[in-house]
Amino acid sequence: MKQIGRKITRLESIDSTNNYTANLIKNGDLVHGSVILAVEQTNGRGQMGAEWHSMPGENLTMSLFLDDVNLSVEDQYFLTRFTALSIIDFLRKIGIHAQIKWPNDIYVGRNKIAGILIENVLSKSTIKKSIVGIGLNVNQEQKLCANATSLKVITGSHHSLDEVLFSLIGCFNARISEGLKTNQMEFDYLDHLYLLNQEATFSDKDGEFEGTITGVHPSGKLCVLKNGYSVLFGLKEIVFKN
Repeated sequence: MKQIGRKITRLESIDSTNNYTANLIKNGDLVHGSVILAVEQTNGRGQMGAEWHSMPGENLTMSLFLDDVNLSVEDQYFLTRFTALSIIDFLRKIGIHAQIKWPNDIYVGRNKIAGILIENVLSKSTIKKSIVGIGLNVNQEQKLCANATSLKVITGSHHSLDEVLFSLIGCFNARISEGLKTNQMEFDYLDHLYLLNQEATFSDKDGEFEGTITGVHPSGKLCVLKNGYSVLFGLKEIVFKN
């Protein structure tokens, strides 16, 4: 896949960078690797319709457009894995150890610092194009959501949004050059998976239970040891209580 970031569009205010990007795709006005960046996002979205709140001008709210993805629908998890690890790589560069809380959140300790929303354009059973939405808390200190943090809260320093953006793009391009399906990508993902091999409290349709995350299935479902049995959970089928 070709590199990203050659074209960057900055918007003062938009409802959602993913919505804006989707409209450009429909009109054929977007090239692969384009980055859509918003100073203010008035209706940011998370996974399964959740809202993403961000103070104007303090954080990184953006979407990346990937063309010619050519992944089967069954392999869409590779896109989430690639995106999460690129963010992890960026945070490591500035001395922050982060983890991936399945399916699409980046945590430092027990606090969320970034979220991911990927939306795909399909042709039959093949992903042709992807919109990779990212919200990264950078300089926000006030009005953070519960259990959220930011680069400034962690480091005590103000961070240039431009420097964060270009460094993050560099991490994406480093991962792109490796390919999406490498064994190293799988190893790195598991190495940073939140609560992996640790007994923790979860809840599902049957109520609370003590379980242990053992990995992620190639389908993207979370593998959890529950009552001595390995169970696969999809989106919104399991809640982390820890």
